[in-house]
Amino acid sequence: MIRNYTASDGASLLRLWNTLGVKAGYAPLEQTQFRRLLLEHPDFSPEYTFVLEEEGQVLGFVNGCTGDHIPRGDLRGYVSCLLLQNQTEENTALLLGALEDAFRRAGRTQSAVTFFNPIRLPWIIPGTPGHQHNNAPGVAVDLPLHDAMQKLGYREFARECAMYLDLSDYSTPDWVERKAARMAEEGYTVARYDSRKHRGLEEMVVALENPMWSAEIPAAGKAGMDLLVGLRGDTCAGFTGPVYPEETGRGYFAGIGVAPQYERHGLGTLLFYRLLQREKEAGAKYMSLFTGQTNHAKQIYLGAGFRIVRTFGVMLKEL
Repeated sequence: MIRNYTASDGASLLRLWNTLGVKAGYAPLEQTQFRRLLLEHPDFSPEYTFVLEEEGQVLGFVNGCTGDHIPRGDLRGYVSCLLLQNQTEENTALLLGALEDAFRRAGRTQSAVTFFNPIRLPWIIPGTPGHQHNNAPGVAVDLPLHDAMQKLGYREFARECAMYLDLSDYSTPDWVERKAARMAEEGYTVARYDSRKHRGLEEMVVALENPMWSAEIPAAGKAGMDLLVGLRGDTCAGFTGPVYPEETGRGYFAGIGVAPQYERHGLGTLLFYRLLQREKEAGAKYMSLFTGQTNHAKQIYLGAGFRIVRTFGVMLKEL
């Protein structure tokens, strides 16, 4: 039977996570971690969480979320994860169908797996000593779930590459310093944001048209966090940061953005290399990030020593 989650299912979901989930590449979690990341997340709801039960035993579950406060959440429901013992197309369809029906009842017209989902679930980066990335932008193409979702009407409208760099041996290349000197002669520099000296941070972020950055970056600047900005004189032309190591040792990466009117001056590249050095100085052990498979920025990351470790399909279904 398929039914909504109840609080008594918590132990079963944790068991499935640390068996089926770990096999699928997710990071193993203790009970307190699992509750914080999923069951007690502000966007977790039994209304969008279903379990597959047989003879009193929970054999699988699916979780999703939606809400007008989430980017595009007025139209979309977001699938967070689906774990299923002895996965079959029929049972996968039953769990996903239950979640999709819940999205329809809430007035949503799409079901999606993208990075806009605020429920972030960590996974282990292949080929590393247990290093973690804190979320996924889609469904890993090496999992059976990826093909199963396509058969159930989901289309893959983009691919994202997960990339990784061990920071233990990283140092800023000499050519970057030469580039920085040339850019400074043209009035372009990178510095830690200082509200007393720098202007236009909010206007710059608005120009980038990214709702997640609009929420995070100005707030980081106001809080006095270590936020790196690309500058044209004293005007904010781009950003990266905020800079800090996560509990796992990963250097946090919100992204890099350069306002359209300041592109093609090298700010994005310089911001990225400054970020790597600053994260290492702050104590980060490694960096990981996502980029579109065809994004030209991928070449910047590869040039800095990153390698592609996993590929994800960004999925969408019209309901």
